[in-house]
Amino acid sequence: MITIIVAADQDLLIGKKGTKNGMPWSNSEDLKHFKKTTLNHTVLFGMNTFKAMGSRPLPKRKTIILTRSDFTSDEVEVRHQLEDVIQEYKDRGEDLFICGGANIYKQALPLADEILLSRIPGKHTGETYFPSFDDMGYTCVEKRPFETFTLEVYRRV
Repeated sequence: MITIIVAADQDLLIGKKGTKNGMPWSNSEDLKHFKKTTLNHTVLFGMNTFKAMGSRPLPKRKTIILTRSDFTSDEVEVRHQLEDVIQEYKDRGEDLFICGGANIYKQALPLADEILLSRIPGKHTGETYFPSFDDMGYTCVEKRPFETFTLEVYRRV
């Protein structure tokens, strides 16, 4: 299954420059949920998101970095075409978690099967937003409350 995993506030804000991890908030419960969900799976990040995380792969996960540059690494798999990666994972029936940033999410929305949206309460400040997906064929199939956020699960109908 191709899954977009993202944390956003009520206005779909997802990023803020100059923060430790590129996020406008600090929410350890959501980070634990992200880790539990993606552990032992493949995660895909754009280069800017990868840099915001400290330019290191996440432990116990295969990490793919999508970039247009000639970046190379022995620690992560570097790819240049999102559609090719998604098709490979669909063909093999393997899970792939799309982890941002905004441009990667925009490209993945028409191709993904599911969105796991951690809805962080309130309005926050930042400059990067998750793209609108109202007209993309997703339906909210579950809302699971956590102590500090609500997980909204959307599936393509």
